[in-house]
Amino acid sequence: MNKILTGSVALGALAIAATAAFAQQAPKPKIEAVYWLSAETVSGMATGQPAGVAKNLSLQLGSARRNPAPSAEHLPPQALRAGDRLPLVTPTGAAPREDGKPDYRPGPADAPKGRIELYWGCGENAPAGQPVVIDLATMKPGGASPFGAIPNVKAMVPPSAGRHATYGEWPGGKDGTRVPRAASLVGDHVVQGNYSPEMRFAVAGGNDFLAPLAPRNAELASGAVKVSWPALANARGYIMTVTGAREDGTIVMWTSSAVRMPGMALPDYLEQSDIARLVQQRILLAPEATECVVPSAVGKASESAMLMMTAYGPEANYGSPREAPAGWGVKLRTKATHMGMLGVDLASLMGGGDADSDAPAGDAKPKKKRGLLRGVLGGALGLPG
Repeated sequence: MNKILTGSVALGALAIAATAAFAQQAPKPKIEAVYWLSAETVSGMATGQPAGVAKNLSLQLGSARRNPAPSAEHLPPQALRAGDRLPLVTPTGAAPREDGKPDYRPGPADAPKGRIELYWGCGENAPAGQPVVIDLATMKPGGASPFGAIPNVKAMVPPSAGRHATYGEWPGGKDGTRVPRAASLVGDHVVQGNYSPEMRFAVAGGNDFLAPLAPRNAELASGAVKVSWPALANARGYIMTVTGAREDGTIVMWTSSAVRMPGMALPDYLEQSDIARLVQQRILLAPEATECVVPSAVGKASESAMLMMTAYGPEANYGSPREAPAGWGVKLRTKATHMGMLGVDLASLMGGGDADSDAPAGDAKPKKKRGLLRGVLGGALGLPG
């Protein structure tokens, strides 16, 4: 029996040693290139049509390799409907600065002026302590911000000419470009070039473009506005903001966050861990949320307040196999955004129909707002009055 046990121990030790030796022989390759895909689904006024839907895609490749004549391309699946090859263009004069800082020196700033009323949280009536009134002229540099704390989130830093030896992007601009409304990222992708290793990865359906946000506005008798929307299947969290102005020029700002914070404090994209934490902190609305009531004090403040909404989507990460001669990493991030007018169903407005409303039929305020906004929006979007 002792011989059997001794033999088993010896075999176990031999297996562990063999595994360690194999791991030493096949180390994980060093990352030489990174590639980011940023996929945004846009709805509302930002598309140029009140009820329009569009998709933006930005592709960014950064590599530690240098090449005096850089060339790279992305071969997408046919479902993207953007062509067989997407050239990743290296911007002219894209050599990185030695200090890594942008060449920008601002001039003297004018002293801020104006008055802001700050609201936050969903609910028909603003709770006690709101609004916080901010006089910009009395704000002191270095003092505590009256707007509240900016959420602590990890900065997402995509590839750039200033951070990599060689850089390429599609379509040649940082803001992304429109791809067909029916475009899909699902399928096999290949990224290849003369300054980065070949990258092959497959995108699954759960990481495709998000569906478009389609919020509906219903003005309540109190002047509050109930905003509701169909839940997005893969959304991880939502946030809404409203910005308007009273007749005396006072700016009114509101955010759906239950925590006081600047309305535009969050970046365009968020890390998945930050999204989950912000949902727990009630800064973001939960993924299962389908409505939020904008307080009456905000709804009645302006005849033409702007409603902005963002749904943060999932993220996918792909990497080179262990046996690859050179390491690489790919990140795909998604979101959906909407821009419209608070209390107004833009599709019905521009089509001549009436927006859904919980207000009494005899209430003339919604009709006045529709008439005013139809002229404003029609001129802005180039539509007939």
